[in-house]
Amino acid sequence: MDMTGIVALGIIGAALSVLLKQYRKEYAMIVSLVTGLLILLFIIQQLTPILEELQTLYASSQAVQGYLPILFKSIGICFLTQIASDTCRDAGESAIASKVEMAGKIAVLLISLPLFRQILSVGAQLINQ
Repeated sequence: MDMTGIVALGIIGAALSVLLKQYRKEYAMIVSLVTGLLILLFIIQQLTPILEELQTLYASSQAVQGYLPILFKSIGICFLTQIASDTCRDAGESAIASKVEMAGKIAVLLISLPLFRQILSVGAQLINQ
């Protein structure tokens, strides 16, 4: 499915959700969640060639091999955190959404600690020389 199909699915899902919200709020939430999941599945299908190309670049890169997995994990955490917090906000739970965002930020910080350690050690070596 191309971008126009995804946009059409989003508009139709949103319109159905708004219409159903007037009569049956629980059905509106189900339509909203199903629409979001379908769009997410289409996005994941489109990510496959991108990930294959990134693997090829990763295998042929001369850069330090330890940096790229940290970068990919951080990007994945950011995407998942954004999806989860948006879903919470759509359900009217902005307090939970902010906690999910905080957890995502902490997870990215924890994953990137080895990079901070390496940067500090390089800085210390430069100062000592």
